[in-house]
This record gives sequence, C-alpha cells and structure tokens, in this order.
Amino acid sequence: MPTADDALTSSLTHQLEQLLLRDDDLYQSNLDSEEYLEDLAPILRESIKNNALGGLIQKLNEIVRSKETELNAQSLESTDEINSCIDTIDAIHDRSVKLGQNLGNVSQNLNKSVHDLVARKNNLIKCKQITAKINETSLVLTLCIQVLENTNKIHEMIKQNKYFSAMKLIDELTNIHLPQVEKFSFALKIYDSIPHLTKMIKDESFDNIVNWLSLNLERKIPVIGEAIYENLEELQRNWDQVKESNPAFLPYKLNSPIEVSIRDPSLNFDIFTDEQLQISLATLYDGILVYQTLNESELLSALYQKEWMKKYNRVIHPITSATAESLAEFPDLMALDEYLVKIAAFFVMDKQINIATRFALRSAANSNDLWNSYVTKLKPVLLHHLNNHVFDTIDDLSRFKDAVGDFLHVMELHGFKVTELYEVLMIVFHEHFAPAVIQEFRADFISSIQSDRYMPISVDEEDDYDKIMKICWYQDDASFAPQNVKAFPVVLPFSEDYLRYCAGIRGLLEDVLSFLNQHYSYELNEIKNIVLNDIFERVLGDVKGVGIAWDIKDFISKNASNKEVVAQSYTNLEYYLYSLYELGRLIDRKLRANIGIGLHNIDASDTFTLRAVEEFSSVRKFSESTIFTMVDDKIRALLDTVEYDNWLPQEKNEEANFFIKDFAMFLDNLFSSIFSNLPVSIRTLGLFRTYDFVAEHFLEVLKGAEVYNRIAIENFNLDVQYIEKHMTALYAAHQEVAEDSTTNVALESTFTELRQCIDLLLLEDYSEFSSNPSFRMRHFDRVRFEDGQSLIAKMQRDDEPEEYVTESSASSINALDHSRAKIKKFGNRLKMKLDNE
Repeated sequence: MPTADDALTSSLTHQLEQLLLRDDDLYQSNLDSEEYLEDLAPILRESIKNNALGGLIQKLNEIVRSKETELNAQSLESTDEINSCIDTIDAIHDRSVKLGQNLGNVSQNLNKSVHDLVARKNNLIKCKQITAKINETSLVLTLCIQVLENTNKIHEMIKQNKYFSAMKLIDELTNIHLPQVEKFSFALKIYDSIPHLTKMIKDESFDNIVNWLSLNLERKIPVIGEAIYENLEELQRNWDQVKESNPAFLPYKLNSPIEVSIRDPSLNFDIFTDEQLQISLATLYDGILVYQTLNESELLSALYQKEWMKKYNRVIHPITSATAESLAEFPDLMALDEYLVKIAAFFVMDKQINIATRFALRSAANSNDLWNSYVTKLKPVLLHHLNNHVFDTIDDLSRFKDAVGDFLHVMELHGFKVTELYEVLMIVFHEHFAPAVIQEFRADFISSIQSDRYMPISVDEEDDYDKIMKICWYQDDASFAPQNVKAFPVVLPFSEDYLRYCAGIRGLLEDVLSFLNQHYSYELNEIKNIVLNDIFERVLGDVKGVGIAWDIKDFISKNASNKEVVAQSYTNLEYYLYSLYELGRLIDRKLRANIGIGLHNIDASDTFTLRAVEEFSSVRKFSESTIFTMVDDKIRALLDTVEYDNWLPQEKNEEANFFIKDFAMFLDNLFSSIFSNLPVSIRTLGLFRTYDFVAEHFLEVLKGAEVYNRIAIENFNLDVQYIEKHMTALYAAHQEVAEDSTTNVALESTFTELRQCIDLLLLEDYSEFSSNPSFRMRHFDRVRFEDGQSLIAKMQRDDEPEEYVTESSASSINALDHSRAKIKKFGNRLKMKLDNE
C-alpha cells in the first residue's frame, strides 16, 4: 500500500518530469540555464523540506538512465543522429555531473540550514516560555502595585474629604483587584482593614456634615438672613412696580396667588446658587451617597436629625430658656428684628436643604412640625414684646408690624404655615394700631376745635381756594362752589376746624391703608370690619375719650355761653354731617381698591351710611338746643331788665319806654352776632322761638299785674307794638330770600294772644266779651274766657275813689322813678356784658 512519502516522491518526480520535458527539443535545451535552475529550486526546496531529496535524486538518476537508454536506442537506430548527438550527450553528461555536484552542495547546505533552524526554533521556544513567565510575573506585580496604590488613594481621599469616592474605590478594590492578588499576605491585611476604612469613611463623612453645618449655618446665618431679606425687598419692589403699571393688581399682596403666578421665577432666592454666599452642597451629597452605599440612610437621617436639633436649640435662644411664667425678653425692636432674621435664615435653609437633598436627611413633615412647634412658642413672645414696650408713635408700631410682617412673608414664601404670625399682625392692627391712630387723629382734632379760629374762613388767593375745595366736602350747589365764585376774597361758611377735620380724616384713611398695604392678605372681612367699626365708627362716635362726636358735644357744652363758638359749631356740623356720606363712599372705594372688598349695605346711589350720621345728627340737635338755650338765657337776662312797676300812671307815653328800646337794640345785637352765619331755617326757628318767648314773657307780665288802668295798658300796648315792629324788621334782616308773607303771618301769630289780651283791655265795654260767645270767638279766640275775665277784673275803673287813685298814683310814681334808675343801671351793665361776649 503506497505511503505518504511515496505519494510525495511521485508528485515531485512528476513535476521534475514536466520541467525536463516541457520543451519540444530536450536535447537542445540548456538544462543548466538560470531559467531551469529557478524552476528547479522550488522542487528541490520541497524535497528537502519533506526529506525526499534522496528519492528525487534517485528518480533523477533513473530519468538520466532512461534517457541514456533512449539515446542508445536512437543511436542504434540512427548513427548519424548518434554521432551528431554525441557531443550533445557529452555536454549533457558534463552538465549532469555538475548538476549532481550542485545538488550535492545544495543538499549539504539545506541539511546544515535545517539543523540551524531546528536549533533556533528550540531557542525560540525556550525564550517564549521565559517571556510568558516574565509577563505573568509583571502582571501580578502590576496588580499588587495597583492594589497598594488604590489603598493609598483611599487614605488620600479620606484626607481630602472625598468620602464617596473613597467608598467607590473600596468597592472596586474589594470586588475587582484584591481577588486577583488574594494569595499574597499583604492582600489579606488589606482585606482585614476594609471594615475599619469603611467605618472611618462613614464617621468622618458625618463629622464633615456636622462641620459643614457649623460653618455654613451657624456662622453664616446672619449673612444668609440678610440675603433672604434683600431678596424679599426685591420681590416687593418688583410687585410694587407691577401694581403701579396695572392698578387692577393693587388689592393683591406679595405671595398672593396672583403675585406668584406673575412673578419672574429667576427672582426666587436659592441659598446654594447665590454667588455671594458661595455655599456648596457637595459635602451633604457626599455624605448621603456614602450612607446610601452602605444601606444606612435611616441611620444618617437619625444622626442628622439629632445634630439639627442641637443647632436649632442654639439658634432659637433665648426662647429655649423661656418658661411659662417668664417669656423671652428682647431689649428693643432692633434686637427682635435681628433675631427674626436669624430664625428665618435657619428655617429657610432647612427647607432648601431638604428640597435639594430630596428629603434624604429630613422629611418635609420634620421641617413643618419643627416650625409649627417653634411658632407656637414665638407668638406669645411677640405679643409680650408688643404689650410691654412703649410704642410712642404710629411709626414705631409700624416698624414692629413690618418686622413681623417681613418675617411672615419670608416664611410664607418658602411654604411654612403663618397662621400664628398673621394672628399677631391682626392683634397689632386691631388692638394697638386702631386705638393709637384714633387717639392721634382725636388729639389733632381736639387741638383744632380748641383754637381761637372759630369763625368762617376767608380765602383771598385762588390757589388756597383750590386746595381747600380739593380737601373739603361740600354740596355741589353751595354758594361758595367753584361755579358760583366770581371774585376773591371768598368767605366759606365753615371754620378752620372743619378744614382740618377733612384733611385729618382723609389722612387717617390713608394711614390705615398704608398700614395694611403690604402684610395683610387674609381675613379681609375682619379687616374691613375693623377699619369701619373699630376705627372710623369709633373715632366719629360719641364714646367719651374716643369719638369726636362726644368731643364736639363736650366742647359745645363747655362753651355754651360763647355765642361765636356755639353758632359756628352748628354751622360746621352741617358740613360734618354731609362729609359723613361722602366719607362712606370714599372708604368703600379705597377698601375696594386696596384690599379688594368694599362695604356692605350700600344703597342705590352707591352710598354707605355711617352710624356716625345718627350720632352727629344728635350732636347737631344738641348744638341747636344749645343755641336756643343760650338765646333764651340771654333774652331772659334782657327781659329781666324790663320791669313794670307803675300800672296806674296818670300820663300817656308818646313813645315806647327807653328800656323797651334798649331791649330791642340788645336783641338786634344778639341775633346779629349769633344767627348771621346760620342757615335760614335755624334763623327762622330762632326768631320763632324768640318771638314766642318774648310774647309769652310780656303776656305773663300783663297777667302778673295786680291792678292797672287804661293809660298803663295803652303805654304797655305802645311798648308791645314797638317790639312787634322791631322783631318783624329783625326777621326781614336775617332772610336770604324774598320775604315770605306766610312766614310773616306765622311770626305775627306768636303775639296773637298778647295782642288780643291788650285789645280786650282797651275795649270801651267788656260786656259783649262776657255775654256774646260769637263776638268772643271772632275777636278773641286765643283768650280763654277765664283769663279774659281775670284781666278785666284788674282794670281800674274811672269811677273808683279818687283817694285810692291819688294814693296809688303817688306810690306808682315813686316806684317808677326808682325802677327807672335801677333799669338804667342794669341795662348799662348788661350792655357791657353782651359787648364783651
């Protein structure tokens, strides 16, 4: 069975045959040419490579022998050819010999090369084995070095406070690098140190958090607070600008839903992105990642909570030292404000840390519960400070309100509940500001009404007039209204205290709205009720020590005898009353514009009627009553000077008695000084009362006489006629419109009874009065029958004894002389009194 070597030899032999026989004329071929040698070289190389050179040479020899046999055969067949080829054969033979030699040399060289190649191959194998061992050793050494380097890096990162990076490196070292060098003793030592390193990282990462809190919270808390309040001021300025450009937003305060929806988000303050504060959260994040890696997040939260409460107790001091019996004290408002700024910074930082760390350290409930606990303690401290420190002015109270209000806005801005703080603001407004602003207004008002300027205002300049018209309330058809003013000076019926009242009450409303401007966003109905009922209704009311209605009434009472004060007060009260209707409208408009809610119970004419209208109406009635009482007293004093001592005169007077003329003159002076600036209605009523009072007085004088004669009644009639005529002229002088005949008749009717009594006594015959009812009702309907009979009974008849008349006349004359001297003296004294008044 042929072997592989035989097959290889056969293949090489076939190739050699093809090479040798590829030319048509083999014998003419040059077998030792370079071309044949180049073609022969691969065959020889293949033979040497497969150790078949010997077979190839043998086969080549066989070919040679075969060719020689063939040549011999051909030589035998053709001598010529043989002869011709002898030379060629010889040459071939020589060449074959040379080729054999060459092949031998090649075979030797090949054998030598093979031996060299084998030796080198063995050396290469040995080198590769050594190199592999070296590489393996190098790899192991590299791993060992990397383990050691990572171990050193861990320690270095711990020193650099890169605890999470150290934890990651420990994890990598434990799970990747150490298993590859675990056979080495140093690796075991590193394995054993891993728990210690882990605990060191955990403890130091939390210590680093504690140090971060001390540095960035406790030490920087004043700076943080200032930055938070500066941001609040910026938000307030921005919102004020929005409201100025669009008054529809005026009722809405900072932090209201409307303001929040319009606010530029870039204005929201973030402690940890503020360039000036430069507070990084990297320490907190690093610590959180460390504990999360160790699956100990709850432990970190508990430790952080404990540490945070330590900071809290230190920051909120002195409230921590307060007891139920002794609340924390602050020396002044500045100290309290600084404390509130610090507290705001603490809680805002707490909230922002929680949000930034996604509540990994403290939950939202922890933060809110801590705030709710704190604000419950803070509220009584604020009220204690409010109640135990003297706020001399409204500005001082406003500063306290602003301190609490700004603190409230900051806490509300960051999502904290502010109900307790808002209750403090409401107490400030209701229990402190309202009484204070009332007393401030009332003090100015009392100072105004007690001034010496109780007279109508005379305005000489148009600018002054315009300013007064803008401040004061008056009816559009008033005589001094702009459309009715043609020239200056202009006399306004009210006095300066009404002008100052109008300016003051407007200022009071502006002060109230200014106080409410920034911080009062809730309980708007309650605020409206306080403004209306606890400020304006009270300050305008009749409660002693609070309301100006009571002050006006008290002032009038104290000056009841001063005709200028009483008369001008009545005039002013007319305008006070009108102003209250306008004030109701103004309060409603201002409240709607500034807090978004107006007054209720507004009528169809858009008017809200203050309760003070009734109280001022009552004061006006009191003023009217005081006027009439004063007039009555003065008239009574004047009438006291009119005395009739002689009712049995013997001579008839040609004109009225001098004391009647003096009385008329005094009466004229009285009405000129009191009623000149009063409305027509009150002047008319005053005249009616005076007419009635005078008529009643003279009627009583007549009825009080014990006896009289006809001359006395005629003289008395002359006096009464003088008074009637004078009072009719007095009425006409005090009217602003054409004389009303109906009013004249009414005025004259006040003397009807007196006139009928005199006319009765002047009758020649009294029998018809006594016996004829129709006559009595037609001429003396105002005189009762009994009174008429009494008057007639006292009439002295002409047929009475002369002795009686003479005696009576003599005594009457003496009495009359005495009375005249007395009346003259008293009249002079009364005139001086009236002039002084």
